[in-house]
Amino acid sequence: MTDYTALAEAAAVMDRLWSFGGWEVTQTHESLRRYLIEETYEVLDAVESGDPDELREELGDLLLQVLFHSRIAEANGQFTVDDVAATLVAKLAARSPHLTNGHTGPLDVAEQEAAWEIAKKTEKARTSCLDGIAMSQPSLALAEKVIERARRAGLPPRLVPDELRTVRIGDTGGAEEELRSVTLKFVAAVRAAETSARDERIVDGCLTAEDWSRFWPR
Repeated sequence: MTDYTALAEAAAVMDRLWSFGGWEVTQTHESLRRYLIEETYEVLDAVESGDPDELREELGDLLLQVLFHSRIAEANGQFTVDDVAATLVAKLAARSPHLTNGHTGPLDVAEQEAAWEIAKKTEKARTSCLDGIAMSQPSLALAEKVIERARRAGLPPRLVPDELRTVRIGDTGGAEEELRSVTLKFVAAVRAAETSARDERIVDGCLTAEDWSRFWPR
């Protein structure tokens, strides 16, 4: 089994870079946002290429962003990279009970996914089917995720607006912004319907197609 000593070394290198007091210590979470986005897309390009060496390198660059953000947080007295890892381990243990209950597999994937969703909702105390979606992601990915979550929560297809199903490129030159605007309006409508349902004592996650239609904002 791998001993992962290089991971500890990578964190030590980040600490050493920080100790020089150069460019690194002038950075903030906000100033690094564009690098995090760029590195993520470069990982996706590497996946697309099918080249394992390229993927290994790009994942390393993405790991640097995790180390960098964690070091900034540590300097602010918030958390360390070890805290980040510990939080991940605790989350995986909570959402994957087969890790600790003696289960040896094989797992039923459908049951595993259902248990994962239940655990997420419990630990996050989520009140909307859209909670946890990264709203800063590109508008097309955001629209797809929002529709998927809403449909999974029982929203009937007819309540998904036509303008959210069609992307028009070249009309105004702002397809990204237009789709994001429509998506955010849809998000607001979903949340408004859920709030109205709660006011009627309907339990979160238990809306039927008829409930969605009844509480959908006009």
